Amino acid sequence: MKNPRMPILICCACCAGLFAAGIRASALDAPQAAAPAAPSAQSVAGEWDGSLGGQIPLVLHVHADSTGALTATMDSPSQGANDLPGANVKLAGSTLTLDIPVVHGNYSGTVSADGKTLSGTWTQNGNSMPLEFQLTKTAKQVAADEASVKPSTVDGNWKGALSAGGQKLHVVFHFHTVPGGAPGGTIRCSMDSLDQNAMGIPCGDVKLDGQKVGVEATAIHGTYDGKLRADGIHIDGTWSQGTPLELDLTKE
Repeated sequence: MKNPRMPILICCACCAGLFAAGIRASALDAPQAAAPAAPSAQSVAGEWDGSLGGQIPLVLHVHADSTGALTATMDSPSQGANDLPGANVKLAGSTLTLDIPVVHGNYSGTVSADGKTLSGTWTQNGNSMPLEFQLTKTAKQVAADEASVKPSTVDGNWKGALSAGGQKLHVVFHFHTVPGGAPGGTIRCSMDSLDQNAMGIPCGDVKLDGQKVGVEATAIHGTYDGKLRADGIHIDGTWSQGTPLELDLTKE
């Protein structure tokens, strides 16, 4: 029996296609309106909703710590891509900039005078399109929503290793419950392929039915099906990306 081939978890072409699929991008400079007073990091923190080309809804989550340092994640709900990690999030004057490395994209937008609109440009793989966000929840509202949600039985970081062809590929799944969706919240998922230095791979929402755990990573055409043990810290399961492979996870 031949050894199964080692799966390639991250497909740059697949992830790079997120957002841009089905849209003909055109280079268009978005108007940059000058604001009378520069916004603060705390004022831009919150949840922002937008739509790329009127076809792909996007949600931008901006967080500010006590020092004013900013971090961000982005969701593309219609593509099952949530919690895409942002990098290099900066606020200079009234201009907010950030990168989304996993999809090879970046955004630059100007905060409106009332602090409720971000008008700017999304650039991905050399193509640029106008993208406007509206502030739908302040940081205070987001914190209140998060406080109302109880963690699920699988919330946390889960590590494991795929074995094939005499090689090992170490992965980590990140599960966390967020407000909205099903009663009690929705369990979001992202995954890291450590040996391939591929972090924040989108894997949609987690399906939890009793002890059964299901994940579908559409961006890389992979699925995971497992069963949570009674101890609550082990999941026995199978990763499938063309060839089913055993993948047991342990909670960190």
